[in-house]
Parts: sequence; structure tokens; C-alpha cells
Amino acid sequence: MEVKEASSSSPSGMLRHLFHSTELWHLNTLAAVLVVVFVYYQFHTMFNLNKRRQRTDSSTNNSSSARQSFQSDTNYNSTSDKTRRREFVDRQAGDSLDLVDEHDDFHTQQQSSSSKEVPYKPLNLSDGDMQRRSQLFYEQMKVRRSVRKFSPTRPVSLKLMQNLIKTAGSSPSGANLQPWTFCLVANEAIKTRIREIVEAEEQLNYARRMGAKWVLDVVDLNVNWNKPYLTEAPYLVVVMKHAYQLLEDGTRQPTYYNEMSVCIAVGFLLAAIQNAGLVTVTTTPLNAGGQIRELLQRPVNEKVVLLLPVGHPAEDAHVPNIRRKPIEEIIRIY
Repeated sequence: MEVKEASSSSPSGMLRHLFHSTELWHLNTLAAVLVVVFVYYQFHTMFNLNKRRQRTDSSTNNSSSARQSFQSDTNYNSTSDKTRRREFVDRQAGDSLDLVDEHDDFHTQQQSSSSKEVPYKPLNLSDGDMQRRSQLFYEQMKVRRSVRKFSPTRPVSLKLMQNLIKTAGSSPSGANLQPWTFCLVANEAIKTRIREIVEAEEQLNYARRMGAKWVLDVVDLNVNWNKPYLTEAPYLVVVMKHAYQLLEDGTRQPTYYNEMSVCIAVGFLLAAIQNAGLVTVTTTPLNAGGQIRELLQRPVNEKVVLLLPVGHPAEDAHVPNIRRKPIEEIIRIY
């Protein structure tokens, strides 16, 4: 039986004709084109990644050179959309204090804003490094003391104070509501007025409200109603808690565990202050919070929790001779 050859006009015939007519240089040319396209794609991808890294590095450099000065009744106008500068200032509270800084969380910038969760990036330390770092941190924190006398000559930069506040703001909070405001007071007139308010109330506290037992309990700690450190320190941090959320229409929403959340943030702040080589003393303005809130023109949902004067210790600063409880008294292992 004779089989006829397929017509050259059929698909199989065209393929057979193309195969027989293809020469070696045709294949080499095709391979070279594919290699060039592949190399171009790789370089294009690397170039885009490098541009993204450069933008990130540029953002870091811009953050380190952010403005660190007081301005009176002026607004900061951004000159570049890329810098994404944010102005931390309440225009209705005392002097205008421009705390201009960029967000430096580069990992979250690359995540979609609609994502409910993002990958966690641990420090990935070895067991030895963890043990060493924990020991060094303890050695640093165990010498922390409440200092009530500050250096009148050593200034503290505004950028440093910004970093301390940002550290406090990184602490956990109920429902992530972050129910805190840290009022950073450097204005001498405002610090003086806060001191007057606190000392007036403290005189009443020591004379009438707290009782004789309180006065006797703190006599060895050299604690009394006089608070000169509130004006001696270069900065006074007024820690406010948001007792509730106050919406624009005046309605109130709860802030869960607001006091506990703020206390954790203050712990972060105390550790950051010690880590930076500065000192402070926690001051509770008993019965003075309302007047301080009005002085700073804070909204009614914010309540004063603590005052933290921050600065360098005076050369002749002294602290009470106290002891810490040993670990056997503060730990129970189950």
C-alpha cells in the first residue's frame, strides 16, 4: 500500500519544510537573542531593587537630619512629598513645639496597608548573645536611681528626647489604642507654673491629706513638698492617659486598660532614659492633674498620670542609700 507524502500546504508539511530549511546560524542567533533578553531582565530587576534601597537609605539620612528647634507660631511646610515628614505638634497647647521626624519603620512601609498581619522579624540572636545582652542590660538598669538634682550646664538635645518618646510609644497597649500623650515641656515659664501648682497641692498633701504616717515613711528618702527639680531639669515630660476616646462629634468610646497601658509605656520610657545616660524621678502630681491639663490646654479625656523631669545629673547629686530586694524575694518558679 502506497502512502502519499503530506502536502506542503498542510501544517505538518509546513513544519517539516521549516525544519529542513533551518540552518545552524539560525539556531545560534535565536539562542543569543534569548540570552540577551534574560541578561537584560536580570539587570533591570537588580536596578529596581537598588533604587528602592537608595530611597530607604535616603529616608534614613533625612530622618537623622530632621529639624530640632523651637519655633513660635509658625507652621512647617514640607518641600518634598518623598520625605513624608510628619509634624508632632498641638497648635492649641502653649508654645509651638515642632517635633519633625519621619517614620523609620521601613519594614512596615513595604507592607500593604490593608494587611491585618505582617511577618515578624526577630533579632535572631544566639543563646550566648542573649545571655550576654540580658546581663549587660541588667548591669545598666540596676544602677538606675531617682535623681532630684540636675546639671544646670549640660543641655539635652531635642532629637534625643524624641527618641526616648518614640521608645515609650513602642510599648504594647489594650486593643492597640495607644492611649497616651507625652507633653514635652521645655518652656521655662510653663515649667515654673507647673512647679507652683504641684508644690501648692503637695503642701496640703503633707500637712493634711496624707497623714503623719506618710510623712514619717518618706522622711529617710529626703522627700517633701518642695520640688525644685521640676524647673531645674531641661525637660519636663507630662505623661497623660486617655481615659476614653473623644470622637469629633463629641461621643465617647472606651480605651481598654488605659492606665495599665500607660504604665507599661512609662516603664519603657524609664529604661530608655537610663539607657541614654540621663536621669529622672517619677513625680505623681496628686490633686494637681486638672490644673496642669488646663495649663497645657489638653482635651478633657486626657488625665495627668506622672511628671518626669529629664536631664543630666548634677555633679554633686546624691541619692538615698537603699537596697533592692534579692531575686529570692521577688521570684517564684513553678
